[in-house]
Amino acid sequence: MGHRHLIILLVLLNFAVLAFAVQAPKSSAENGGFRWLDGSGDTEGIKFSTRLLQPLLLQTYSGPPVEVEREETRLNSQTTRITSRAFNTSVNGERRLIETIVEDIIKTSSGEMSAVRTTSRKDVNGQMSVVQKETQEVVSSGNGVYRISKTLLLPGINNALVEKELVQQIEKRKGDASVEIDRTRYEVGLDGKLNTLDRRVSQNRLGKDQTQTDEQVYRYDANRQLSLTQQVKVSEWRDSSGQRRLQSETFVLGLDGKLQLDSRLSMVQMDMGSQRQETAEIIETQNSAAPSEGLKVARKFIENSRPLGPNQIERKLEVLKPNLNGGMQSMHSQNTIDKK
Repeated sequence: MGHRHLIILLVLLNFAVLAFAVQAPKSSAENGGFRWLDGSGDTEGIKFSTRLLQPLLLQTYSGPPVEVEREETRLNSQTTRITSRAFNTSVNGERRLIETIVEDIIKTSSGEMSAVRTTSRKDVNGQMSVVQKETQEVVSSGNGVYRISKTLLLPGINNALVEKELVQQIEKRKGDASVEIDRTRYEVGLDGKLNTLDRRVSQNRLGKDQTQTDEQVYRYDANRQLSLTQQVKVSEWRDSSGQRRLQSETFVLGLDGKLQLDSRLSMVQMDMGSQRQETAEIIETQNSAAPSEGLKVARKFIENSRPLGPNQIERKLEVLKPNLNGGMQSMHSQNTIDKK
């Protein structure tokens, strides 16, 4: 069996934290093509890759200073187990386990997949208890069509796990240069029935060095009818100097009923030589108190990666925010050592 260990040391500087999440999302290219479906953000292909660059925002851990160990084990020809353990340091300097995530991923020779991800944390008695469970299935629904279903279960009465959310995504490959994605997110109501939260539909045009996405977001209005509330336009390309770039713009309905630019995410990934790489990401948002001022920088992410040896890669990530003097100040830093 093959093993891979990932040790992550996080150092958070002046960062207000409401929740701690160990598992950072991974791209389709990683983990042998498997990726967990994100039901809250923009659509992205799970079975059919529609994007190479992954926003650093989605890969940034949150919480107090911790150390994370990640181990990947090949159980058999079809099953991979990934175990992540998070530790912090007590006031006495003792290293203690605070969270564990176990993922079992099964892939069949036909290209279908199923996975279970279980998260456990210490309860008030100091014992590890399951706080969340997710299941995901990727199944074929016809020639060039796949259905992805992801279910979220949380503790209910007597800590029994009950279904709280369901996300369903249909991916249709149309020729060699187009993928259509239709994703619907549901929540389980008090009556046990599924209620639609939103629906996202995107058209993805794939090229050798460029991809483009047009996405429409629908939500229920006051009359309980699904109506268009947002549009998202994403472009990813490689420029003449070989740098990979991504730009995602979100448009929302204004008071006049017209779509207007609300936010922008821009990324650039540069090869620095000697297997070193730098990725920069800028998030710009609209100031609701002064919309006439246009978009302003809200966050900036910078990640530098370099090999430490034949089997190790170091990634240093810094998150910056605007300060009162018009400059940028660090609010979070993260150091990752990936040992294969």
